Amino acid sequence: MTPAIPAPKSREVPAAHEFVSGWKEIADYLRKGVRTVQRYERQLLLPIHRPAGKSKGSVIATKSELDGWVTGDLRRPSSSQKNRIAEQTNRLGADFLRIDSDIALTFCRIALNEQNEGRRQSATRTARRAYDTITHLRKGIHLTDAETTKLDSNLQRLKSELRKIDEVS
Repeated sequence: MTPAIPAPKSREVPAAHEFVSGWKEIADYLRKGVRTVQRYERQLLLPIHRPAGKSKGSVIATKSELDGWVTGDLRRPSSSQKNRIAEQTNRLGADFLRIDSDIALTFCRIALNEQNEGRRQSATRTARRAYDTITHLRKGIHLTDAETTKLDSNLQRLKSELRKIDEVS
């Protein structure tokens, strides 16, 4: 009689660790189009992971995270989700600073060309508030070198134009 050979152990991966890889596979799993899933990642924080932290290229996701995202069961966001939120918040902040500095310069030009004293004062107040807001908010926002250069240039011009307004008044 020969000894019984034990059956091979199951190599099944636990459901929590089942991966889907690539945009097509993730889209198929969610029953959506690839572009829709990519938009979900950008705008709605779909839990997608990029091997080696690359921003482009291959993507993977766990089925359990995708299922949790679909059902709204995201009580504890992952560190990658927190990083994406922080990056999006910073990007919005940088865009705000750029736009607000351009608007403040526009209000300075309006004030310099305005003949009506009340309107000139109103435009000047708006430009000063924008300048104060920009200098206050800038401390918490990371800017690229190009963004820093552009913002510094705008702030310098803004400061100069505000001085001109003071001289005219």
